[in-house]
Amino acid sequence: MIVPEAVRAVLVGRLHSKHKLALPEALETGRVYRPVDPGLGSHHPALQVLLGHDGTEFYLDYVTSSEDATSHRRIHSDGSVTALENYEGQFGIREMEDAAATAREEARVSAHNAHVAEVLRQKGFEP
Repeated sequence: MIVPEAVRAVLVGRLHSKHKLALPEALETGRVYRPVDPGLGSHHPALQVLLGHDGTEFYLDYVTSSEDATSHRRIHSDGSVTALENYEGQFGIREMEDAAATAREEARVSAHNAHVAEVLRQKGFEP
């Protein structure tokens, strides 16, 4: 299904990535786009976009990623933005005073990140 032009304008307009300028005019739901604006250089985080329709509204799920951080969000057709499952520990794991507590935190973050990786894989954002 092709996203209507007015809805596309709202969804793409809310993206905080200059790579959005490389998205095609006609966007299809269910397809992952990986737009790259060659004029930006490698210092801009990569962008991946998946458009969908849940029976009520169009939405745009996206992931931005750089060498040290990832962001996963949904833009709704009304322009509102919802944070989605995202990796934790991207800037390190908290070290507790108790080594056992630190180990539990590491295990929790590892399990959470495995879940996030699966969510992103199902959407086509991860291999």
